[in-house]
Amino acid sequence: MLLARSGWHFRWTWRILFITMALFATSACSSATSQNSMPTTSSSAGAVLPGQQIWKQGVSSYLFGTNDSYEWSPNNIQTQPAIQQALRNAGFTLIRSFFPDKASDAVIEKRIQTIENSGAHCLGVITNIADVSFDKHLISYLGSRCQLYEFGNEPDLNGISIQTYLQQWNTLIPVLRQINPSAKFIGPVTYNDQGNHNFMQNFLEGVKASGILPDAISFHWYPCYEDTEASCLSKANTYAQVIQGVKSLVRSILGKDLPVGISEWNYDPGNPPPAYGDDPQFMTQFSTVALASMIQGGAAFACQFDAADYGGYGRLDMFDITTNQPKPQYNAIANVIKLYKPGTTQSQTTTA
Repeated sequence: MLLARSGWHFRWTWRILFITMALFATSACSSATSQNSMPTTSSSAGAVLPGQQIWKQGVSSYLFGTNDSYEWSPNNIQTQPAIQQALRNAGFTLIRSFFPDKASDAVIEKRIQTIENSGAHCLGVITNIADVSFDKHLISYLGSRCQLYEFGNEPDLNGISIQTYLQQWNTLIPVLRQINPSAKFIGPVTYNDQGNHNFMQNFLEGVKASGILPDAISFHWYPCYEDTEASCLSKANTYAQVIQGVKSLVRSILGKDLPVGISEWNYDPGNPPPAYGDDPQFMTQFSTVALASMIQGGAAFACQFDAADYGGYGRLDMFDITTNQPKPQYNAIANVIKLYKPGTTQSQTTTA
């Protein structure tokens, strides 16, 4: 995620999933929703990623992830056991963690322990794709504790050309696969579904030519940028459209299907994003509709941005880092988890 973006020209679908919105508009803690009110996934694929499960109605367990980004406050997901316990209580399944380049083993250990304490699986971000020595050490150190990796983060917005990205991918991914043959490696982690200068398409064409295919495809999706509240809410159901679009592109270029996920999602990536993100009703509706749209699109994984790192001056955080208490987005996601996770009932409480 970059702190500010401009010049977005996306094609939107403007139909709101009104039924889904109504389920959660009244209260962030409400669990009166019937299971049949939420959509089922359009993907019939089974679990193919390490640790992934297929839950009720074909929903991937990895749809319910979050991010541990760079820490902008000493009070954060890594330092607050109460936040980690709340994520465990709700049943969050995946935490995407930014492992800083040249991090000490102590820093690496702190991040992986945060994931483990939260009861989640690891999606590690290899933050510097050019630092071969550290990247090899990272994969070796984490071993079986982390089996999913993204290669870089938004390279299309961070001055990395597609030629450089492909060169590093083709060189380093085979080496990292030798270190951990069980791990899965994901690219190209673009800032939206297409990426700057057709980064997504060029990546797929490049790996097809080299034969070093990714194990999954990822991108980021923040549908709003300095929109009005109503306009932003009308874009909450665009996740299915972009997921299906990337799936079609993968199939047309590679001639096969791969898991497709959104490793960062929220309403607006601004710095800070608009103030209506503090409105409990808006965040509950947006988050619920967004998840319903991801389910409809057949997302293999998704990670809300972010848990508690002072993201967007705290407006994107799921927890208030001054009190460690969950915010409405946490409750909205927790309620959707209850609908699909096997063995859970709507009467169970997931709030901290």
